This record gives sequence, C-alpha cells and structure tokens, in this order.
Amino acid sequence: MSVRVGVIGTSWWTDSMYLPALEAHEGAEVAAIAGRTYSSTVEMARRWNIPIAARSAEQLLDEPSLDAVIIATSNDSHHRLALAALDRGLAVLCEKPLALNAEDAREMAATATTRGVASMVPFTYRFMPTSRWVKRLIDDGYIGRPYHLNLRYNAGFARNTDYAWRFDPAIAGSGILGDLGSHWLDMARWFFGEISAVGAVGSRFHDRAPRPDAVPYEPAEELATLTVRFASGAHGTLQVSAVSHEGTAMGQTHWYDLHGEAGTLYAFNDWESTQLVRGVRADGAGPPAELPIPYDIWGTARRGAVHDTYRDVFRSGGAMVGDFVEAVASGELCAPDFGDGARIQELLDAAIASAATDGRMIEV
Repeated sequence: MSVRVGVIGTSWWTDSMYLPALEAHEGAEVAAIAGRTYSSTVEMARRWNIPIAARSAEQLLDEPSLDAVIIATSNDSHHRLALAALDRGLAVLCEKPLALNAEDAREMAATATTRGVASMVPFTYRFMPTSRWVKRLIDDGYIGRPYHLNLRYNAGFARNTDYAWRFDPAIAGSGILGDLGSHWLDMARWFFGEISAVGAVGSRFHDRAPRPDAVPYEPAEELATLTVRFASGAHGTLQVSAVSHEGTAMGQTHWYDLHGEAGTLYAFNDWESTQLVRGVRADGAGPPAELPIPYDIWGTARRGAVHDTYRDVFRSGGAMVGDFVEAVASGELCAPDFGDGARIQELLDAAIASAATDGRMIEV
C-alpha cells in the first residue's frame, strides 16, 4: 500500500527535490499538488503525472485519500498550513525554518505530538554522507570531549539585485539567518549537543529590486556569522553566506572543522560529486588522513560514490523524503521532527535579536 502524499508548493525545490524523490520511492504516490498560481500547478501536475491539481492548499488538504503532506511554501505560510494539515490527521513534512517565530513553531510541534503523527523538518545536511559519517565518528568518540567547531556554508545566490522573498523579512522572517543559518544551527546541535547561548552579526551588500506589489521594504542580511556556546562548554562559529563566488556547478560549498580532546575531523561537500571526511587523532601521527565513508552510509549511491547529490543521495538514495515516507507507512516517528524545528526556531529568534545588538550573546 502506497503512502498518498499531497505537495503544497510548485517551486524549483519541489521540482528538483520532492517530486523526483517521491516518484523514485516505491512506497509513495503523489496524489495531489497545489501552488500559488493555478496555471503553474496544472503544468507541474501534467509533467509529473499527478492526478489532482488543486486550486488551493485548502482544497488539497480536504482531499480524503491523503496520508501525508509536504509543505514547500514561503515561511509565512508554514504555521497556518501545517496546523490545518495536522488538524486533519495528516503527517507533515514542512520546510525550514519551521515558522516566523518560536511561539508558532512550538504550537506546531505540540500539535504534531498531540496528533501522534510523523512530522519532519528537512534539515538537508543531516542526510549528507559526510554529515552522517562525522556524526557517527563523534558518537563513537573519535574526537573525544568536544572543544569547538567551525561550520562554513558558502553560496552565491544573493550576488544579484533581483527581488527574492528569502530576503524579505515580512515573508521570510529574516534573511540568510533563517535560510541557511537554520541548517547550521541544526548541524551544530546535532554534532555537539544542546546550544545554550547564541550571538550573531549580519550584513547586506546589495540594494534589491522592489517587491512585486511595489510596497517599500528593507531587505534582510545576505551574510551572517553566528557564535554559539554549547551546554557542554564547547564553542562554535557558524558562517553562512549567499554572496560567495565558489565557481562550482551548484554554486556552493560546505566545510566542517570539529576539534576535541582526542582528535580532529574535517569534512567537505559541494552538492555535486565530492563527499570527503579527514581526521587525525591526538594519540597518533599526522597529517590528517582520509576516513573513507562506509558503504552502509552511502546507502544505494552507486558503488559507494556520489556522482550527483540530488540523484544519488536524495532521489534514488531515498534519504530524507524516503525516511519520511517510511515513517508514515510504519506509523512511527522520524527525525528531525517539529520538536527539533521548534528548538532551532528558538535559537534563530535569539540570533536575530543578537544581530540587532551587533552580536551580543543571548542565553536561550
């Protein structure tokens, strides 16, 4: 029996991530889709052979045959749509950041718990082979007691002056802090445990085109640096940039440095073909050497190598979207869930408040 999924949102991310992954999963069926513009919804339904092109999200949610819904819409709609789906007893995967503020995110998490259904926030980088291998090595004691980490996310999608809702605070809640900072806060917390304090500074370098409705607005930050303190006493620096020229096909790179009492780990991936982890132990000889990623972490990626991250990891590999589908099918829960998303929203709220004070650390 297939899990019947409704998808709300017709963006490039739906087209490149969610629909290919659902189509490739033998236990999933995309039953309906809805978007902001009906003509775009009809066209996407035609291309992906989706039987129902709903005229609105509400019409989609009222479809009686659905088991689950994926919400891939702008941040300002997440709270309303997720609660509506949960109230209908549907499992929900909702894009990050989970809401515009922690209060709304906590309500979403509490409702999912009360309903007893699977929820997921797609913090994509948890599912990268590099990330999963680093997490296992940390849990197995490779670096011992954690001291500090440095995570860098370099991308270039803000290097123009186009209007983009991701930099419109009324729609997104913030700029790069919410868009990429939410990923790195989740990764830092996943690697080193709970975060107890956050500081942030942000900058904007471009004057963006007006909103489509011509209403004036102040564009949000395109670059941010966060400082975090963990409950363990470890520290972290998280850099997120949308103004970096990386020269890669996907226009982005991701770097991890993790240091502890027993050793050090380095990791790199580029959303293309490179997934690399290196390490060095304090009780051994240097320099750092490659630590090959085990086959069980590669999953169904071809012969233990990623040639295309979308295809090998998330589409045919079944990471993230496949995990959500399998949780719905089995009646089990999955991670990261709305509880994780709500905690990240609390940290984001603190980071946004810190940035307004030019970096003061805020306990959270």
